[in-house]
Amino acid sequence: MKLNHHAYIIEKVSDDGHGAILNFISQILEIEKDPHSSPNFLHIKSNQLSVDDAGKLVAFNSQKSFGQNGGGNKVALIEINGAGHQAQNALLKTLEEPFPNTYFFITISSVSLLLTTIKSRVETYSLVDFLEKFNLSGVGTKDGATALGQGHESEDGTISIKIVKHFLGAGLAERMEIAKKMAEDAGKEGEDDSSKLFQFLHDIEIILKSLEKTKLNRHLSKEELKTLITVREYFADGGASKKMLLEYLALKLPILKNL
Repeated sequence: MKLNHHAYIIEKVSDDGHGAILNFISQILEIEKDPHSSPNFLHIKSNQLSVDDAGKLVAFNSQKSFGQNGGGNKVALIEINGAGHQAQNALLKTLEEPFPNTYFFITISSVSLLLTTIKSRVETYSLVDFLEKFNLSGVGTKDGATALGQGHESEDGTISIKIVKHFLGAGLAERMEIAKKMAEDAGKEGEDDSSKLFQFLHDIEIILKSLEKTKLNRHLSKEELKTLITVREYFADGGASKKMLLEYLALKLPILKNL
């Protein structure tokens, strides 16, 4: 299977669409099993793309594929929440000089977190658009629910969209309490904490955008979008206080009752 482009960015959060993307990669590799079993597949999953991760991509890009006399396809799946400048420069060099039959899929919560030069060398899609473009399963199912703005279940069975609506409808004092609790919970959960915070930001954007199609007929303003992008970028950086960023979000976003 050949594709028209060698690199794709898919804007997504958490594990939405993950199974569909892996199935698609198996098709590209022309195998009927999980791509993790293939030496022609590299999977990098990290909160922040590191220089070491970028080095693995460089090495993977330059090696010949196994089987088919070295002429088969290779695929790298990079699932990240952000990337430092040095790692992005190394990634850029790889994307600028792709070896034949080598494909890259990068999933990230927002393409705004990547260098403009990287974005210019890839095709960028929302998860829904990507699944639809390649006729993949997942849209309309639990695998693709969040991408369609339907919400999703957290591990304890609650719907995160409900939490977001509660946050948006709460007064400032209650928002600050929610921000404090979320920051404390994130601190207890270790390295994976950021994925839930990125999911929270993503769901806020979903809700605000969906209001355009309701009786409220309310459009997401440039200022609100700028706030979400700013907080997302600082989350990705990893050095900023999560509590302060959530409090900033609480202060900047409008209070919306009856969502």
